[in-house]
Amino acid sequence: MKSKLFTCFVALLASLAAMGQTRSVSGTVVDNLGPVTGASVIEKGTRNGTITDLDGNFTIKVREGSVLEISSIGYKTVEVKVDERGHYAISLEEDKLFLDEVVVVGYGTMKKSDLSGASVSLKEADLKGSVISSLDQTLQGRAAGVQAVQTSGAPGSSSSIRVRGQATINANAEPLYVIDGVIVQGGGNSGADFGLGDALGNGKVSTISPLSTINPADIGSMEILKDASATAIYGAQGANGVVLITTKRGKAGDAKINYDGMFALSRQTKRLEMMNLREYAEYYNDLVSVGEIGDSNPYYTDPSLLGTGTNWQDAIFRTALQHQHQVSVSGGSEKVQYYVSGSYMDQEGTIIGSNFNRFSLRSNLDAQVKSWLKMGINLSYSNTNDDLKLADSEQGLIRYSLTSLPDIPIYDVDGNYSSTVREGYTNPNPIALAMEDDILLNRQKINGNIFADITLLKNLVWRSEIGFDIGNSKGERYKPKINLGGWVRDTNESNISYNKNIFWQLKNYLTYSNTFGKHNITAMLGQECWESRWENSSIFNSKLPSDEVHNPALGTGKPTISHGFGSAAMSSFFTRETYNYDNRYYLTYTYRYDGSSNFGPENRWAGFHSVAASWRFSNEKWMQGAKSVLSNGKLRLGWGQTGNANIGGYAWGSAISRMPSALGMGYRPANIANTAIRWESQEQANLGLDLGFFEDRLNLTIDAYYKISDDMLMSMQLPSYMGTQGNGSSALAAPKGNYGSIENKGIEFTLDTHPLVGKFQWDSNFQISFNRNKLLSLSGTENANLIGYGQWSDVVCVSEIGKGLYNFYGYEVEGVYKDYEDILNSPRAEKYPEDGVFNRSNTVWVGDLKYKDLSGPEGVPDGKIDTYDRTDLGSPLPIFTFGWTNTFRYGNFDLSIFLNGSYGNKVLNYNAISLSHMNTPWNNQLKSVGNRAQLVPIDAEKSTGNWYDDITNVRVANPDTKTPRASIADPNDNDRISSRYVEDGSYLRIKNITLGYNFPSNWIKKAGIENIRIYANIQNLYTFTKYSGYDPEVGASTQDSSGLTYGLDNGRYPSPTMYSFGLNITF
Repeated sequence: MKSKLFTCFVALLASLAAMGQTRSVSGTVVDNLGPVTGASVIEKGTRNGTITDLDGNFTIKVREGSVLEISSIGYKTVEVKVDERGHYAISLEEDKLFLDEVVVVGYGTMKKSDLSGASVSLKEADLKGSVISSLDQTLQGRAAGVQAVQTSGAPGSSSSIRVRGQATINANAEPLYVIDGVIVQGGGNSGADFGLGDALGNGKVSTISPLSTINPADIGSMEILKDASATAIYGAQGANGVVLITTKRGKAGDAKINYDGMFALSRQTKRLEMMNLREYAEYYNDLVSVGEIGDSNPYYTDPSLLGTGTNWQDAIFRTALQHQHQVSVSGGSEKVQYYVSGSYMDQEGTIIGSNFNRFSLRSNLDAQVKSWLKMGINLSYSNTNDDLKLADSEQGLIRYSLTSLPDIPIYDVDGNYSSTVREGYTNPNPIALAMEDDILLNRQKINGNIFADITLLKNLVWRSEIGFDIGNSKGERYKPKINLGGWVRDTNESNISYNKNIFWQLKNYLTYSNTFGKHNITAMLGQECWESRWENSSIFNSKLPSDEVHNPALGTGKPTISHGFGSAAMSSFFTRETYNYDNRYYLTYTYRYDGSSNFGPENRWAGFHSVAASWRFSNEKWMQGAKSVLSNGKLRLGWGQTGNANIGGYAWGSAISRMPSALGMGYRPANIANTAIRWESQEQANLGLDLGFFEDRLNLTIDAYYKISDDMLMSMQLPSYMGTQGNGSSALAAPKGNYGSIENKGIEFTLDTHPLVGKFQWDSNFQISFNRNKLLSLSGTENANLIGYGQWSDVVCVSEIGKGLYNFYGYEVEGVYKDYEDILNSPRAEKYPEDGVFNRSNTVWVGDLKYKDLSGPEGVPDGKIDTYDRTDLGSPLPIFTFGWTNTFRYGNFDLSIFLNGSYGNKVLNYNAISLSHMNTPWNNQLKSVGNRAQLVPIDAEKSTGNWYDDITNVRVANPDTKTPRASIADPNDNDRISSRYVEDGSYLRIKNITLGYNFPSNWIKKAGIENIRIYANIQNLYTFTKYSGYDPEVGASTQDSSGLTYGLDNGRYPSPTMYSFGLNITF
């Protein structure tokens, strides 16, 4: 008996010892495409776990007889019993129902299979590859139906984002950005919004990106809601589309420390063909030979003896450096997960003196406090500094550098900035302006939210959330004294502006979700309110005692102090119900009721409905036989209403303005009030088809939409005698109201394929979008069109009823007048002499441009060239845009190639007007003016004065040219807006090429490193285009205060080619 008890005791001890014994096991996790990276491997019932590396491998110490749980988002969880094996080969199977749950929608998440609206998902992997400094740059060419045009190539610059076309005129047309549930507050779009006045132009937009304060490296995913059935949950804020951004979050498991660093070089690879010194001397001598300049220049007597002179483009552009570094720590337990990051980026601009840097911190925390309570906090801080330069405009550095003469040195013999090489030249030295003038902007922002998810009952969750966005900015302009000989600024100026804004929002909503057999329902009911307050102040003064201290208080000039403030608020109630029957039939209904302080008391509230339905026909029984071919098929139909209230606070009332007079300071209304102003409304219908073939190795998404915007928010166009035009100190601004309708319709295709799987993998994504917009109506206006201007008062764009927005407007060039007979036999030019006496300085002349006679007072050609002959010269909006990404993987190498472009859009080369006008000897010109109309005598022996003054004895030697003669007086206005300056802006760009290598895990694990990745990247490698300017990618004008000009290149800061090298290490 004792021996039996002893034997049992020994066996028990042995078994306990075996249970307590641990050993190391390894494995590889794969799916049908290859290794699964980041899969969670946990010893069941414990907190012991790890994740797979880039090769799908893992190693973990576990107890004998334990069970491994292997899981990853989008896959079914697998359990493996630990036995005598040391290595396990584990294959994961896609779990489409689980994968559906990670799709973010407004105020929650939904399964992909339940989505009936049109949306696009971008994951972290989709956003990698491109070197971006601003969040809005991530959207370029990545999503069908989203047109992203970079406003400038300056560091940290903005982009014009349009979701399914331009749906409004004067109200803000940018989409709504929501980060972790908090509406992003940009602080403004123009330089004036940040207290910089007209330093960056007079337009409603500038090169400053309101989103550049956000670190793109913290983004985990983005969801772009495109049609009204998807955006209607945001009601008045969703008319222009919604971009939902989810930042990275921690996962259960050991802490992961990640370092991501990058170093880059940027340069402008394209130069405009400007005259060098020898060519300019020949051009100058030609002007003398045809009587346009009276005195010859002895320095130009023999151009062959001259050098090339100063290349001002090489002087203004530089090779720019950029570096950025980010360290993040993430991890946690099953109940608490965290993500913390800190980053710094410094980016020089390719125009000398321009620079952008950003420091940011982020902390995200999720905690399952109780089984019924989950709480979390998202918090971010950023500090950005912009050293800005005015690039585009007549006073911009681009224009100055191009027009500066090649015989002017950058520095004089004493090393000072130079501008004078001969008497009469007064153009400022662009290098001096770039290096001496300050346009500085500092922005600080803290935003985030605190939320709680409370499970009140089974399947019923209450979400309560408080969000905030607090921002401060300081804008500084300083112009020092400059003496460049021929160009003098004899007094200095200092202007400092401070802006601050405080935004808060409160959300509460209940979500009920349940399944009854084949029926699944989800119902959500909630409320939201927010308020935004802003305040600004500035001080200006001149005649400071020193250029070393930029304090306006020290100036002895006349100081100017200004102060302003304002606020806006919105209160909303909303609901959304979804129904799913047997994963085949889906229905979604949304309603939102919004009230905005931007409207008068009688029109503050509006309601917005949407409904969407879809049918997953691939789940029908009669389709099961085709599953091996058609793995997914879904038909979607949606309709919805949204609104727009983005017109600013108190636009319905009348503000007060100061009015100086001889009797002293007076006050008057600044604008005409309109208490009847109401919501801009929008309705959109969408028809979509989703197809997946061969187990989703080939996926096709097609969406067609029709969108109409009514009651457009804009200023009434009134005649000048009403006093609504003229000097700002006396003009009474026209009332804002609801005055028009716009139509957008289009079709979008996305093709996502996996042509090759296995050791060598190839993934491809191609998307193309077609959009047509049309101005349907205008009411309450003097004319049935909207006018967009160039630099000052020259009309460049006209939006006419029945046509698309922003079409270029001017004269059609037919050629040049070849001789006197050609002038007599052509439609009469505006400067045709009434008395029949021609003068090359005052009347039309041989070699001037010949414009087409297209119309007259009766609407038909009348034999005269006048303003009736101006016509539509083309649209700056493309017929279609596209993007194509190909990713190849072999072993530890990966290669990604991204192409994007547009087709059918025109660009107005406004910059070329001054570069080919040939009306002054003080501006350099493009080499292309060498093809100008060359005037020669018909009879060289005719001796009645100068041959070039006798119109009957002058002809054009190259009659097929469309470039006019050189003319200092230019009586024919050869530089007027015409087809001569409107060019094809279509382009195909090699946007991004990235080659990466991941070090094998067995090389680095001994050093405690989980992963090392190195990569090389080339961005904007080459652009295929017919456009003769720097860059065909031209968006909204930064110079037109009306906001009605698009596609005008007025010296746009060109996008550089960037070469970068990066390192990513995970511990």
